[in-house]
Amino acid sequence: MRTPAHARSSAVVLAALVAVAGLTVPVAEVQAAGSTGFAYVVNNLSDTVTTISVSTGGTATIPVGSGPTAVAISPGGEEAYVANGRSNTVSVLDTGDKRQITTIAVGDRPAGVAFGADGTRAYVTNGGANTVSVVDTAQRRVIATVGVGGSPAGLAVTPDGTRVYVANNGAGTVSVLSTATNTRLGNITVGTHPIALAVTPDGSRVLVANNGSGNVSVLDVGSGARIATIPTGSGPSGIAVTPDGTRTYVSNVDSDNVTVLDTSTEKVDSTAKVATIGVGSHPLGVAVSPDGTKVYVPNNGSRKTSVINTGNNDVTTSDVDTGPAAVATGRPQELTAVVSLGDSFISGVAGRWQGNALRTSTYTDVHGTDRAVYACGNSVDASCDYDARLVYGTSYNNAAGCLRSYSAEIQSVDIPVYRKINLACSGAETKNITTDPLKGDAPQADQLAALLPHYKVKLIVLNIGGNDIGFRGIIKSCIQAFILGQAECRQTQTTTLNDGIARSRTGVAAAIDKVKAVMRAGGYTDNSYEFVVQSYPSPVPYGDQIRYAPTNLDRYQIGGCPVYDHDATWVRGTVVPAIGGMLKSTAAQKGVQYLDVDNLFDGHEVCAKRAQQASLSNWHKDPLLGHAAEWARFLDATDPFNQGDRDESVHPNYYGQHALASCLTAMYEYTGSKPNHVCLNVAGKGAEHVTVTHSD
Repeated sequence: MRTPAHARSSAVVLAALVAVAGLTVPVAEVQAAGSTGFAYVVNNLSDTVTTISVSTGGTATIPVGSGPTAVAISPGGEEAYVANGRSNTVSVLDTGDKRQITTIAVGDRPAGVAFGADGTRAYVTNGGANTVSVVDTAQRRVIATVGVGGSPAGLAVTPDGTRVYVANNGAGTVSVLSTATNTRLGNITVGTHPIALAVTPDGSRVLVANNGSGNVSVLDVGSGARIATIPTGSGPSGIAVTPDGTRTYVSNVDSDNVTVLDTSTEKVDSTAKVATIGVGSHPLGVAVSPDGTKVYVPNNGSRKTSVINTGNNDVTTSDVDTGPAAVATGRPQELTAVVSLGDSFISGVAGRWQGNALRTSTYTDVHGTDRAVYACGNSVDASCDYDARLVYGTSYNNAAGCLRSYSAEIQSVDIPVYRKINLACSGAETKNITTDPLKGDAPQADQLAALLPHYKVKLIVLNIGGNDIGFRGIIKSCIQAFILGQAECRQTQTTTLNDGIARSRTGVAAAIDKVKAVMRAGGYTDNSYEFVVQSYPSPVPYGDQIRYAPTNLDRYQIGGCPVYDHDATWVRGTVVPAIGGMLKSTAAQKGVQYLDVDNLFDGHEVCAKRAQQASLSNWHKDPLLGHAAEWARFLDATDPFNQGDRDESVHPNYYGQHALASCLTAMYEYTGSKPNHVCLNVAGKGAEHVTVTHSD
């Protein structure tokens, strides 16, 4: 058996996390698989963390920094922090994806880590510097350093978040820190070589495992006094309290067992010890599962973690990596998601452009409208390079050909979820929701089904039917009529519109049915998530609101709106409302919500009098802002007069997508029961300013 000194050295690794994560700070409930939580075991000799599912026992391995010593789970469960003793860093882990996302430099030989009650701060003991690093978890950097006692190891934060207790392993004391001022308030003398702490759930007591004296010191939080000492096994190295506060578990590294203390009463002497449970070789840390049913004990002398059933004290084991030295428990962040289905109007086509401007040979940032520029000069007349992949490039939810942008409506909503997933695809018809693949993608309903085992879907927005109707084809006919001097398209396209709406109605109904069936098969009830059908915003104003004269030069080559006044009025006042009316009635028939955005772009349509193009004074450092810009792309992208891909024509641009996102956000935040929602912009304001009204 290793010597007590060796045991103390190894035990410093795990102490901080044991008492804190998942116990002294409540974590969010999770409904997905693994809802009873996970144990995170730090493996000091293999530079990894092993996750163990409380419900299934399944494991996964995450590489971290060098010599990991401690781990803590954030209050919301979305991240885990791992103190890396040899690399002087903290690894930040994504608990959903189970991967390291970054590291934070801290002090010398970090030994323990704990989160504040609200998750905005983390605290890291630096055993080689006799300090505690205070980390801003949003900025992921150290914002303060507090001096403590010698060789600080474990630490714990009170449930109210006002105090941090630090076990000074080399000084035989516990330092008390104020989280408000990041200062040390004082020290409390405890036993020999204190190494780990736990705060009772009611915040009244701090329990300190003293590795060198074989006991637990009980501190009164109110008075700051040590009120008792309770004997344990040999070399206590970790300590954890059950969520209900009735039991405390102490791992004893030199006696290969766990001491169970009764903390349900005021017992503060040897009578508090109610059981001793044998575990594996050299147990270091200990943590209780979030539901209180299991206790996890990493055995540093083997590649095993003991799992104690709190109901009967039976012990099983779980395989981990080399040198398990610390453990924390918690529930990972609920993997919530919002999902968009549909065609190019919601996939984000034209998201590259923040407003419109006439191309010139000089201004290659197109007067500040092109969001895909880079390597620009520092003057208004400097040239830029551009790469459309900066906006339409590969992302986790991007498929070649579907023309999804990072600024798509669903990506821009202000809804607090883990993932915003864009399954919409340029060119999609209703059949591409239900049965037919498109551009290498499976039917969107099938893609949705594949997500359900991994995410809890909170909202689905469906924007479909326009391609079944031939909406863009109607617009093109209007453009062609104007350019070629033909009859107004309202005279030639009415039958096309009516036939398309009848055809689309059937397809939209089938798409809604399919999505609802997929969700039911995934275990959802119809009222357990939001399902909204969204209309199409008009890209053109009424004819009398077009700011350019009806000539090819003005409307086509400059304005990008080559349509007759009467045709513009027909599209704005007849076509768009007819499509919206069909979608609204179908949504009502199928019992889902409807979001009317027909008039959302009012005053910001292409060529609208109340909007404008970017001018010579605008550039990438001073772009035309959304309150004055057009929110849809040119009606026709014919070179050389209009820049960009033809597929972008007609669609909501960057500002338009953000306006749509504002509508969807406001609709989602509505807590009433009315199913129909109308969204309008606020005149003179930007895309984030909208109003939504609700009706039966």
